[in-house]
Amino acid sequence: MKNWLVALILGSTSFSVIAGDNSTGGFYAGGGLATIDVEEEGRNVDVDWNAVEVVGGYKLNPFVGGEARLGYASDDLDILYSSIYYRTESSNDTAKTYLLFGYTFGQISFDGEPGVDDSLDINGFSYGAGVGFPVTPHLNVNLEYRMIMDGKVKGDGGSSDVELTGLSLNIDYRF
Repeated sequence: MKNWLVALILGSTSFSVIAGDNSTGGFYAGGGLATIDVEEEGRNVDVDWNAVEVVGGYKLNPFVGGEARLGYASDDLDILYSSIYYRTESSNDTAKTYLLFGYTFGQISFDGEPGVDDSLDINGFSYGAGVGFPVTPHLNVNLEYRMIMDGKVKGDGGSSDVELTGLSLNIDYRF
């Protein structure tokens, strides 16, 4: 998966060079779906989530901005996470490419025994790359790959390193 991210970044870089500046600053909001894979150091973890995400942000100018996300997934375990990103973007009339750099906070909940803490806190750095396509002058469809969280899971039993990676499809509306 990391090779896929490197290829997307390199491809985005070359595409960004020819991309024009047709988008202005301002607020945007949207949502989408993400598939999340979990890898925990020292353990064979077989957890895959399908998450729903809400996205909101502000473009300071056509090239940089900030973004916040809230995601939730439920299966045998529930996860609720929020991320905040610094976002760089380049666009033209055909497509846009963007990079995300930030931090994610979250909590994994499960049905435990009575009187036992049934949640684990997670937090760590987050980054990703994506490509978006305008449907209308204000509506975009985006495909991206993210390291949602590269950090620690903290619970009663100590902490361990964990990675949550995701591929997401979302839409955003630019105001």
